[in-house]
Amino acid sequence: MPKHQRISIKWMTLFLAGMTAGCGFQTYQPKPLQPEKLASNYLAHDPNSPAFREFLITSGYPEAQIPIQHWGLRELTLSALYFHPQFNVARAQWRAAVAGEISAGQRPIPGISGDLEKHSNTDGGVSPWTYGLSIDIPVETAGKRQARIDRAVSLSEAARIDIAQTAWQVRSRLFNSLIDYQNSVALTEILQKEVDLRSEIVAMLQARLEAGMISSIELSNARLLLLKAQQALSSEQNNLPALKVALASNAGLSLETLNQLTLDRLAINDHALAFDAQTSADMQQTALLNRLDIRAALARYAAAEAKLRLEISKQYPDVTLSPGYSYDQGDNIWSLGINTLLTFINKNKGLIEESRALREVEAAQFEVLQANVLTNLAQAKASYQAAYTTLNQAEKLEKDSEARTSQIQKQFDSGYADRLEFATSKLENLLATQNIINVEYTSLRATAALEDVLQKPISDTNTVPDNIETLTQKPTTPNTP
Repeated sequence: MPKHQRISIKWMTLFLAGMTAGCGFQTYQPKPLQPEKLASNYLAHDPNSPAFREFLITSGYPEAQIPIQHWGLRELTLSALYFHPQFNVARAQWRAAVAGEISAGQRPIPGISGDLEKHSNTDGGVSPWTYGLSIDIPVETAGKRQARIDRAVSLSEAARIDIAQTAWQVRSRLFNSLIDYQNSVALTEILQKEVDLRSEIVAMLQARLEAGMISSIELSNARLLLLKAQQALSSEQNNLPALKVALASNAGLSLETLNQLTLDRLAINDHALAFDAQTSADMQQTALLNRLDIRAALARYAAAEAKLRLEISKQYPDVTLSPGYSYDQGDNIWSLGINTLLTFINKNKGLIEESRALREVEAAQFEVLQANVLTNLAQAKASYQAAYTTLNQAEKLEKDSEARTSQIQKQFDSGYADRLEFATSKLENLLATQNIINVEYTSLRATAALEDVLQKPISDTNTVPDNIETLTQKPTTPNTP
């Protein structure tokens, strides 16, 4: 074999070996799911762990109040934001979208090809070997790569906002479950007092019936009201365990862990809001601009724009340059090939129209979303104002009832009212208090509905961290898989 031929083969071999050796290949690492371990990790969520303490401080919680002694809405929300497994799904989807940015930014991969032939005719001492090597170098045109990157970045931003959307949904479920649980606790207490009072009244009426002072109808009516109160108490007592389990689940904790915490009662006055023209205008501005689903919809529209730009750029063909070398029976041949597609035949009309239509779909959906937000805001404001108006009326009735009970107690102490009359007045006051509990429940539910429309707490702005970056970080704790 001639010397120059051996050198050429050597360089070709070294080139191919260098390309192969220079590739840092990744290896597959299996990661099977372990249901038993995942379940034990969930049950082991510890609100006193050092990792959760670090999360509290990062989220702006006062370090002097750690460890937490009294758990209210804010504390339970932070627990949910840290421990709830739903965030793992949102974070994983966001990381997948970020990986899409890497894929979108990658340039076309060059190709390499070679051939080797041996001829049967070796007359004249000519080498029977023919070999060649060529490289295909794709060249993208018309800004296709940038359009792909812009689309991937917009989709990644939408996925990042979805993490905060998940945070709000978790907080919303927690708030409602806390309202339900604490209302059930309050109703159980007040119904127990009602049953006790009605039992006393039935006993006094029974004594009066035996003395011939009343008819049996009065006693029967009292017994029916006692039975109704007992049934309501039993029903509320049966609902209470399920409501507490729901509260623990929404807080990302096991029931056993929640039972060890001291829960604070929601203060209704903390959620009262006086409406005026400026407040209404601020609410509308917040609903239209602050809502996370609106921000995510804007990101998806930007992705649709980039998609359309990409399809339009595909009207212009990419070019593949193919420089090559071949040795053909003693001849050294250098070549340069150019390859492209004849895109002018259809000019990518189908995908362009499809992308344009999808952009219009995103725009129409955004308009519907804004219209629904405005409608829901108006309904939520009306329900909120009606609930708190009813609450003010109920509080006035309770004060009047307390005044009458106080007056009858003075008469009872002075001997001008009997025990049955005094017990009946206390029952009336108890029923007024029970009405307050029911109206407070309606008011807090209306508050939760209004906050859901705004996607912002009315009173406690630190309930949900404003920094989405805090939420995108995976918790560094062995309790979270």
